[in-house]
Amino acid sequence: MVTRQRPRSTRLLVVALVSISLAVITLDYRQGDSGPLAGIGGAAKAFMAPMQEAVTTATEPVGDFFSGLANLPSLADENERLKEEIAALTSKIQSDGYEQAQYQGLLDLLELSQALDPPVVAAVVVGNGVSNFEYTITINKGSNDGIAKDQPVATGSADAQMLVGRVVAVTPNSADVRLIIDRDYAVAATIEGTREAGLVTGQGDQDLRMGLVEPGTVVEGDESVFTQSYELNGEAGLYPPGMLIGQVSRFVPAENVTQEYVEVRPAVDFETLQFVLVLQSRTEA
Repeated sequence: MVTRQRPRSTRLLVVALVSISLAVITLDYRQGDSGPLAGIGGAAKAFMAPMQEAVTTATEPVGDFFSGLANLPSLADENERLKEEIAALTSKIQSDGYEQAQYQGLLDLLELSQALDPPVVAAVVVGNGVSNFEYTITINKGSNDGIAKDQPVATGSADAQMLVGRVVAVTPNSADVRLIIDRDYAVAATIEGTREAGLVTGQGDQDLRMGLVEPGTVVEGDESVFTQSYELNGEAGLYPPGMLIGQVSRFVPAENVTQEYVEVRPAVDFETLQFVLVLQSRTEA
C-alpha cells in the first residue's frame, strides 16, 4: 500500500505546484511591474544583459562581414565609377594645362612680334629633323608668305627675344630652319656684363661653345649671351642685336686648352618648341 501512496502523493504535489504557479503568474500579469515575478524577471534580465552584450559583440563583425560580402558587386561598381571619374578629371586638368601653355606661348609670341622692329611671319613647327648629323626643324610657312633663306627665326616674349636659328631652305608652303645647336651653325655674340665678344657655334646635344674670346676674359658664370649685329671672323651679322642665345654654363681658361672658350646653355627648349617668328628683313653687317 505504501508503494501506491507515493505516486499519488507525488501527483498531488505536482498539481499543487502547478496551481500555485498559475496563480502567481496570473497575479503577476494583472499587477504588471509590481507583480511578484517582476523582481525575479528584472534580476534575470540583469544577469543575462552582459551575456547578450558579449554575444552581440562577437557576432556583429561576422554579420557585417557577410553583409559586406553581399554588397561586394555594388561596391566594385562604385569603385570602378570613381576611378573613371578621377581619370577623367586628371585628363581634363592635363588638357587644360596644355591648352593654357599653348595660349601663353601664343600670347608671348604676339608680344614679341610687336616688339621686334622688322616685319615678322608667325609659323608653327610641323617637323623635326634633329639627328646626329644635323639639327633642323620644318615650319608651315614658305616663300608664298615672304619667307626667304638666311632670315632669322626667333621665339620667346617681348621681355626675352630668344634666337632659334635661320632659314636654310624654302618651298612655297614650308621652310627648313637650321637650329643654333647645329654643328654647322655660328653666330656672333657678346657676354652680358663684360661685353666681351666671340663666336658661338653649335655642339649638337652639348652646350654651345663661344670661341674667339679675348684672352684674360673673366666670366663668373650664368651671364646671358646675346647676338651681335656685325661681322666677326667672316661670319656676317644676320641677326638684330640683343637676341638672347643662352647663359654661360662654364668657362674653360687658356691653360687647359690651346684657346680659352665659354660654354653656353641654349635659352630655347628645342624639344618643346611649337611656335616661331621669322624676321623678314635682316640687319646688314
